[in-house]
Amino acid sequence: MALNLHPSPIRPIMPWSLTDYGDSCHASWPVIILASGERMAQQNVYDVLAQAAALEGDIGGIRITAVYDPIGGEGSRVFPPTYPSTDEKPYLIEKRRVDGKEREDALLSSSAGQANIAEQALLRAWGSGEISLPIMRLLHQGQAEMTLTSLEFPHRYADAYVRDSLLDGQPFDRSELGQALRAATPDDARALFRHDPGSLVFGAWDSHRKGRQQRFPRIYSSELIGWDPVVAKRSAGRLDPLNLKGAVKPEKDAQGWDFVASGQKVKGERLSEIGHGNIAPNPQHGGVTISSAQRMATISLAGLDRIGFGDAPREASVAARVALAAYALLADRLAFSAPSLWLRSGCELMLREERLEWVRRGNVTDRFELSRREAVELFQNAVQRSAAAGIGFATDVIDLRPSPALAKAIDFSLTSAAPEAGE
Repeated sequence: MALNLHPSPIRPIMPWSLTDYGDSCHASWPVIILASGERMAQQNVYDVLAQAAALEGDIGGIRITAVYDPIGGEGSRVFPPTYPSTDEKPYLIEKRRVDGKEREDALLSSSAGQANIAEQALLRAWGSGEISLPIMRLLHQGQAEMTLTSLEFPHRYADAYVRDSLLDGQPFDRSELGQALRAATPDDARALFRHDPGSLVFGAWDSHRKGRQQRFPRIYSSELIGWDPVVAKRSAGRLDPLNLKGAVKPEKDAQGWDFVASGQKVKGERLSEIGHGNIAPNPQHGGVTISSAQRMATISLAGLDRIGFGDAPREASVAARVALAAYALLADRLAFSAPSLWLRSGCELMLREERLEWVRRGNVTDRFELSRREAVELFQNAVQRSAAAGIGFATDVIDLRPSPALAKAIDFSLTSAAPEAGE
C-alpha cells in the first residue's frame, strides 16, 4: 500500500505510546521501530520533519547508516581513491574510535565524493522526468558540444563556469539572476533556494570572486569507509600479441609516426609509448581487502535552522527548511537505496543492512523507512507546501552560454589538449 506522505496539519510530537495509536491506526504510514523492537504507526513523515525543522520537540537530526560487503565477497579487493603521497601509500588509511577502542579504516568515498554521487542521481532522475528541479544549464556548441548543469558545477552556484558564462548575452554576474545569487546570505537565502537549492544542501563557497566570499555550510553529509583494511599488491604490464620491436619517429605534424628498426641510431620514442610492444610488469597499487564497509550520513537540523529566508513569515521559513530536508532525503535515497553501489572501477559494494533514524536528545533514535518512491512523493509534497507558503522553486531551466574566452578554453580542452600527468 502506498505511504501517505501528504502534509497534514502540524501537531506537537507526543511521547511514543502503543496505546496512543493502536495496531489499526493509519496502517499506510511509514513505520518507526523502537530500540525495544516494538513497531508502531508513525506520524506523517512531513509532519515529523516540520516539527523538527521548527525545533519543536527533541529531534536534532537524521542519521543514515549502512553496511556493505565487496561484491566479490570476503577476501576480494576494493580499490579506494588514490591521493598524492610521498611514502608510496596512495590510500587514506586512518584510525577511528569505535566502542571505546581504536579501529583502522580506509576511506572509500569522501563527503565531497558522496555529494557528487547524490548530485548525479538527482540529475539522472531530473533528466528522466521522475522529478522536477531548478536547473541552470551551460550549453556550448563549438568545435565540440558540451552541456554542464548546476548539479555538475564543482562549486555549485559559485562556480567559475557560472561566473564566466553569459545569460541572454550579458555576463552572468551582471544579470539580475547573477546579482540575486551573489547577494544571497545565510540570513536570506531565498534566491539560492529558488534557483539552486543544492548549494544549500551540499554546501557552497563563493571563493572564485573578489570581495565578499559567501559560505553556505552543507546540511547533508555522507562518507563511506572500509573497516580493517589490508593493503594488497599487484603488478601491471602489457603483452603485445605480435611482440612488436623497434622505435618511433614522430612526424612533424604530430599526427602520425614512422617506424625505426631496432639498432638504428635515430632519435625517437619506444613503441610502447604509443601503445605497441610489450610493457614489462611494474608495481601498481593493489587495492585493499576489508572486513566490511560502512556508510554514515547525516542531515543536520541545527544547520538547517541557520538558513534564513529574510522577512518571510516563520511558517513559510519552516516549510522551506522542510523542503530542503526532503531534498536531502531524496538525494540520499536516489543515490544509495539500491542493493548495490558502484563507486569506481574495482570498487562495487553490496548492501547488507541499512538504518534510517530520527536522532533525539540523549542520542536516542527512532528508526523509520523511506523508499525511493516514497522519497520522491515526500519531496514533491514538501515543495508544494513551501510554494503555497510563499517560498517556491523556479520551474524554468536557465540556459547559459560560455563567454568567448571560456568557449575557446572548452574547445581546446575537448579537441586539442594533451592529458596532463596523472590524468
